[in-house]
Amino acid sequence: MNDTARRPGGPAPGDHLALLIARARNPFEISEPLTDRLATAVRCDVQLRSFRQHRNPPPGLRCSTYQYTFTFADHSVLVLWELRHDTEAEGQVTCEVYPDFAALQEAESRVHQRMGGALPQAPAGAGDAARAPNRVERSGFGLPAPRSGQHSYTERDSADHARRLLRRAVNPDRPGARTLDLLRTATRHQISRVPQPFGPAGPNAFCSVYEHAFLLADGKEVNLYELEHDFTEDRRLVCEVYADAATADRAAERHVTAHDAGGRTGE
Repeated sequence: MNDTARRPGGPAPGDHLALLIARARNPFEISEPLTDRLATAVRCDVQLRSFRQHRNPPPGLRCSTYQYTFTFADHSVLVLWELRHDTEAEGQVTCEVYPDFAALQEAESRVHQRMGGALPQAPAGAGDAARAPNRVERSGFGLPAPRSGQHSYTERDSADHARRLLRRAVNPDRPGARTLDLLRTATRHQISRVPQPFGPAGPNAFCSVYEHAFLLADGKEVNLYELEHDFTEDRRLVCEVYADAATADRAAERHVTAHDAGGRTGE
C-alpha cells in the first residue's frame, strides 16, 4: 500500500494526522509541539510495512504496521508509525501510534507475543538503530535515577503541560497543589520514555513510564514520572503521576506483579 496526500481527492496531511490521533489508544505519545509541526506538512505518504495473520488455533488474529512519512516545505521529513491489531477483547481493531521506532518495536513485541510467535522483522530502511534488537530481561525493578543537566528542554507551554498532566492522573497520591504552583513557573520541559528494566508487562498488557523534566524560571529542575497502563477492569488506558522515580518504580512493580498473578489464577 502506498497512499500519498498529493493524490487528487486524497486526504491532506492534516487529515491523516487528525485521524491517526483520533483513533489511537495512546494519543499522548504525540506531543503538542510535534502535532503542531506535523500540521504544517505539505505531503503525507502511507506505506504498509508489515502484516501478520494468525489462524491456528482460532480465533484468527491480525497485526499490521503502517509508516506515515510527513514531508515539509523545506524537504525535511518526520515519520510516525501506526500499529493496528485485533488481539483485544471481542476482536475489535486497536490502533496505536508511535513517533519512535524503538517504542514501536516494544509494542509489536507485546502484540506478537499475544498472537504467539517470533518478533516481526524490522521494516526496510528503518535504520541500524531500528534493526537492533530491543530486548530486556525481567531481572528486577528500578527506574534510572534522574540525570540533572542532561535534558535539552525542547518543549514549550510547560506550565500548561504540567497542569494537564496532573489533571489526568488517576492515582490519589499524585503530586498536589504545591507541585502545581511550583510548575506554574516552568519555562521549558522535555518528555523521555524510561527504559523498562522489568521487561514487557506481558502479552496482554500495556505499561510504559515517562519522565517529564521541567525547567523552572530560576534554573532549577523538577521531574515527574508518568505511568501509563491498562491494568483496569475495562482495559482502559489510564495515567498515574509520581514525584520521584522510586515511587513510580514501586507502582509499576505492583501493577505488573498483580497482572501476572491474575493471569496465573485465571482472574
